Amino acid sequence: MMISSVPKAIMKRRVQVVSLGSMALSSLFRMQEWQVVATFGRSFYCRDNRDNIICIGQAEIGQGPFTLLCSAGSFWPVNILANGSSLQFRKHQLLLEGDGVNFDLHGASVWRKSLSTINGSGEKLLSDITWIAGKALSDAPPQSLGMVISSFFPLNVHKLGRLSCSLNEALNTRFVEATSRVCHLPVLLPSGKLNPSFGEGLVRLIGLGPGLTPSGDDFLGGIVMGLYKADRQEEAASLADYFYRSARGRVSEISLNFYRALAEGLAAEPYYLFLEAIGREDSHELGSLLKRVGQLGGTSGWDTIAGIVFGISIALTDTNQISNCASEALC
Repeated sequence: MMISSVPKAIMKRRVQVVSLGSMALSSLFRMQEWQVVATFGRSFYCRDNRDNIICIGQAEIGQGPFTLLCSAGSFWPVNILANGSSLQFRKHQLLLEGDGVNFDLHGASVWRKSLSTINGSGEKLLSDITWIAGKALSDAPPQSLGMVISSFFPLNVHKLGRLSCSLNEALNTRFVEATSRVCHLPVLLPSGKLNPSFGEGLVRLIGLGPGLTPSGDDFLGGIVMGLYKADRQEEAASLADYFYRSARGRVSEISLNFYRALAEGLAAEPYYLFLEAIGREDSHELGSLLKRVGQLGGTSGWDTIAGIVFGISIALTDTNQISNCASEALC
């Protein structure tokens, strides 16, 4: 699907949008007034008065459910944007008021990738998450949840080395408590409903930690993705919906929109490609995508990776391919 062409307004500085996520498309055509709420070197976030979020970013950040991805080499208004700046959506163009910047959606494709299309076999998944756990000990930032991946299950991972963990003590304590409470529990009851003990054991991580999307939220999102990867779609969908409902009023509008995307079975392109690679047993491809995801945000990428591995480990534990999982952290 593409945004049809209509005559373009003549603007002094035009930025071509090459794709937009399905959530962004829906939000833009319902609301015309947007306000910048967070700015970064390669992207910025805007919200409407209903707390819907869009992310406008440069090509290298990748596509996503509520992302407007701009063409490589386009003018980037990094020195113009400020929190509180207003944008108007008019005739397939998003106009930055007062500065003559036009984000042009004409010809943009609509991106929608469902997590339900991703799955893998147990034995190959175990091989690759074992490899990821080993890489985490050397590559994950010491303040990220990536440092505790190898404690999720008894893998043959060399646990010596860089264990000078600087996780916030409160974060670490609550993280260990939450994961150890649920790692042996089924996600769903025999009736097909979400196991309340499983969901309630994890929601204490909602909003936990610093940052635009706190570590706890990234980790929970990763669990949902991991369950999808392990072909546990029903569990993943039920848990994502539960997290989304539980997060309302407890997290920022940006985190809430990530939860909403997961509840709709959607995730950003870097995670989607990373999930596809797990289980192929191609360490070169997986290593390249692991590096890309690990560079997202301060620690968001590695916090999400930790959740993905935990979600897969839950599924493999339930099928007796892993005998147990997290009971203690590495620090």
